[in-house]
This record gives sequence, structure tokens and C-alpha cells, in this order.
Amino acid sequence: MKKFAVLGLLSVFGVAIVTVYAMTGREIMEKSDALPEPRTAISKATMVIYKGGDTLTRTIEMMAMKVGQNDKVLAVVKEEPGGDITKVLTHTNKTGEDMQWVKMSNGKVKRISSGDRSGAFVNSHIFYEDLRSRNIDDYEYTLMGEETVEGFPCYKVEAKPKPGKSIYDKAIFFIIKTGEFQYFAVRIDIFYEGYLYKRLINYNLKKVDGIITPYKAVMYRLDKKGANLGRTEVTITNLQYNNPAINENMFNVGKL
Repeated sequence: MKKFAVLGLLSVFGVAIVTVYAMTGREIMEKSDALPEPRTAISKATMVIYKGGDTLTRTIEMMAMKVGQNDKVLAVVKEEPGGDITKVLTHTNKTGEDMQWVKMSNGKVKRISSGDRSGAFVNSHIFYEDLRSRNIDDYEYTLMGEETVEGFPCYKVEAKPKPGKSIYDKAIFFIIKTGEFQYFAVRIDIFYEGYLYKRLINYNLKKVDGIITPYKAVMYRLDKKGANLGRTEVTITNLQYNNPAINENMFNVGKL
């Protein structure tokens, strides 16, 4: 569920002094993957998109539930002020293909296919690919060193997807080494089409019912020279974990 709190992304980073590390990159990512997660979550957030000189605002109401190893997530996105509503339903599958559907403002429901994964989620800098689940076995990991990121000493871990497992070339994760937020990913650099394409940073980390939660996440879009082309900011305004009223029937495609 933590991946949806930040809209589908984890993070790690560093500088190479290989001989001092007792853990491998894989072991670090396993510890990050094992952090506590809620059984259910309800949240409300504001999304602000800075794109092409324009500023677009959305409100997002999200509901999620863990079912075994998998998650079911419903996001209701409303353009502000008083605009169109888009609904996105995701059924994750750790051992197979995720299923995603989008209900557009015109009422049509569309299944998101593998060819649509590089499509923008509600015209933001977040792809549908970023909303998918991640199986730790779908990647090869290399510990690249350590680096201080956003004030946290972090491990730097490179993750390269196995063939067909991601549209991205690779990702470099920054995982917090010690303290209250140990093993949480505070930043991720995403490489696409041969260069650093996007960067996600998680801000304002808090523990809610023992769950590490970033109350603000920013996805930056970069050009081939590293210049900023825009960003999408998501800020949580209301959050509740483990609400017993949430059940599987709420995530039915027919109810979109």
C-alpha cells in the first residue's frame, strides 16, 4: 500500500565505497519491501501539475485494500474548480499481470493495456506504469554506495528490470540507512529512453499508526541535459489507515 501513498514509487541513493557494506542491494530492497503496511487506507490529496507554463489542480480521493499479497486501489480524481471526474481502478498481482481500468469523464470505461503504461495519469508527470505493483524478483539490484539525500544518510541501489517487467531502463533508489524512517525510499531517479527522465522525492515523512507516510511527494520531469521541464506535487490533506468499513466489493469494475 505504501507505493500508492506516493502514487506507485519507492526510492534509494549513494556514493561507492563498496568494501564497507555488509548488505547487498537486494537485501536492502528486501528490508524496504518488508516495511509495515496498512490493511486498508483512505486518503484525500491535492495534486498540482506545473506543465508547459500552465498550472493544473486536481483533488484525489483514494481508497485501498490489501488482499493477500496484492492490493486493490480506487482513485477518484476531480479537476478543480468543479471540473471533470476521472476514476482509476487498479488490481495488483504480485505473481502476474496487474489489471487497470480508467473511467473517463464521458462515462466510458477503458482497460489500461501494457501499451498504455507510458500514458500520463490525468495529464500529470505520473505514468500509469508508476501506479503498478512491483515484485522484488522482477529486478536485479546493485549497491552503488551511499549518499545524503534530503538530509538523510541513504544507501544507493540501482534496480534494473528483467526483460518485459518495466517500460523504464532502470531506477536508482535512495533508501534511508538509520533512524525512525529506516529503509524507506526518500528519492528515486527514473531512467527512460536512455537518460534520467524523472525524479521522485518524498517529503514531510511521518509515522501514522506505525506506517511511514510521505505527506508530500513531487515528481520532477527532466530533459536530456537535466533541466527541469515541470513537476507534479501531491500533498495529503486527510488520511486514515485500517478502516474496517472498507471491503472488496468497493473495488468492483462494475461500480466504476
